[in-house]
Amino acid sequence: MLKHLQVLIITGVLSLFCISPASASDTLVVFFSRTGSQFNGNLTEGNTAIVAKIIAQELNADTFEIKPKKNNYNLPYRELTELARDEKEKGLRPEYIGEIENLSSYSTIFIGSPVWWGDFPMIMYTFFEHNDLNGKTLIPFATHEGSGLAGFDLRLKDLFKSAKVLQGLALKGSKVQDDRTFAQTEIKNFLEKLSK
Repeated sequence: MLKHLQVLIITGVLSLFCISPASASDTLVVFFSRTGSQFNGNLTEGNTAIVAKIIAQELNADTFEIKPKKNNYNLPYRELTELARDEKEKGLRPEYIGEIENLSSYSTIFIGSPVWWGDFPMIMYTFFEHNDLNGKTLIPFATHEGSGLAGFDLRLKDLFKSAKVLQGLALKGSKVQDDRTFAQTEIKNFLEKLSK
């Protein structure tokens, strides 16, 4: 009964803010995540993927996972940080697989990734350059180990000048991995606050 009441409250709050959990075709969760050797161990499900799936479930939203065409990211943590730094310094745009069908049908897009070197991973910029998100409501979310949101909201405002960029969510990746109940609670609270 309590869970049903929570869903009704979140649904009501989000409908006031034009985020409709009843219409999966209106809300999209786009994310990049990675498994394998990471700061907090060897992961079978990425930190950002966990957050993305909870958001999508809470809102009955569609999802699009940004998957690298050439998966260079399945590396030990230290090697990955070197690769990520190299990509950023060179301004590389790694390719990804697939495209979003009917992007124009989504008015609200949650955008999530880990924080790499205080920024989005470069593959996210490939996505941004291939998809015009102007005119949409954008809500960033990040998993990190100390960087917070790392200015994801400001970067989105700079990239998509006519988009409405809302306050983002930053969760510590190791905490998300170790305590899914914590992640779910934080995400529900975040979704409720979006209407304030």
